[in-house]
Amino acid sequence: MKVDLIGGGGVSGGLLAVAHISVYEAGLRLNLESVRKIVFYASENNVSTIILPYMQPYGPVIHLYDGSAKENLRRFFALTRESTYMSTLTTLSSHYGVSIILSTYLEKVSSKIYVSTALASWDLEEGLATRRKLVLNERERMLGLSRGSDLEMLNDNGFIFNTLIEDEIFYPEIARFMVENGVNLLIVGLPQLNPPKNYIELSKSLALIYRVWVLVPGSRLVMRDNTVYSLPTLLINPEGEIIYKHYGSDEAFIVIPKGLLKSTPRTIGLNSRAFYKLYRTIYKRYSIYGGFARESSPGKSEQPRRSR
Repeated sequence: MKVDLIGGGGVSGGLLAVAHISVYEAGLRLNLESVRKIVFYASENNVSTIILPYMQPYGPVIHLYDGSAKENLRRFFALTRESTYMSTLTTLSSHYGVSIILSTYLEKVSSKIYVSTALASWDLEEGLATRRKLVLNERERMLGLSRGSDLEMLNDNGFIFNTLIEDEIFYPEIARFMVENGVNLLIVGLPQLNPPKNYIELSKSLALIYRVWVLVPGSRLVMRDNTVYSLPTLLINPEGEIIYKHYGSDEAFIVIPKGLLKSTPRTIGLNSRAFYKLYRTIYKRYSIYGGFARESSPGKSEQPRRSR
């Protein structure tokens, strides 16, 4: 596995790492074993926080099944706090002293299923904190998923972050609220299959508009027929520049000093305000409480790479 250190070794404040690893379709046992190995590896290398890929427990099941699979999603792929997978995350965090960020997963609460982000941390009183997606797309509504109602910031022992999950990248108001509430890092959670069009340009624009670091954690998706898709891992600085990119279908352990991500002032300048107005204009057809598919998108898209 490739190991990269971004920003050199001179920045203090602890280390965060992105686990650019394989995610196996409907392969909970294999995926959970990968988590155990990567958390142990993080603890052995003084990494205090690890970020797992999009839908790491089972793969991007929302994009692999249609509306007729609604009950299967509920029965097999949605996870409660007490599920084996989630309880293992909290146990691993407590045992190794490593916080674990699950960028996107299906969360089951009573009769409702949400698309959520989770933070499992030894530093949290209950061991686990979640943030639920505010905006549902047509597929998610068809599958009977529920929309979150709160936008809580996630606090990893003083390091503040939050996640824009798929379509939320089209809503600059969500990112603005997060930045105004002190996030050090915006994580953009995207599927390995068919990510939103123009997601790279949109991520760069959000970084520039709000003077914030933006991370797109990538991974390898291994299908049941052994076809492999890959989404790149990107780190974008507050000037809107991609300072790191890992494309490959090779696995990687990407280490980032937290001090680097905390080093930028949160002042939104006049140019940034102009960009914000332009962003709002382009996506004015969207509503945070609804949203519907665009007929077209400006600019070129970047699709996931298919490896053979």
